[in-house]
Amino acid sequence: MDDIEALRTEVQHLIAMHTASYVTLTSLVATHPHPEHFQLHLISALEGVLGSERLAKWTDDQKQIVRRVVETFQNVKPADPIDPLKAALGDRDPRQR
Repeated sequence: MDDIEALRTEVQHLIAMHTASYVTLTSLVATHPHPEHFQLHLISALEGVLGSERLAKWTDDQKQIVRRVVETFQNVKPADPIDPLKAALGDRDPRQR
């Protein structure tokens, strides 16, 4: 495999890993027990990271990507509670009588 093909494969794997992480994080955000606390922490953590020495050498484009992704999680709405028994039993759920 040549270098370009190896790089293409690595980028495809990174995109797949990012997508899996996004799905997982979106679910965690939507089911967080204290969404308002989560949002406040997310805002302060974002500003702390963007202003850190670690990211000082990052390009503005990289920092903007971080900001856009984190802000996406700020727009995730809390999920409705999940009731596994109702989902499994449907109309036969004895609690519905």
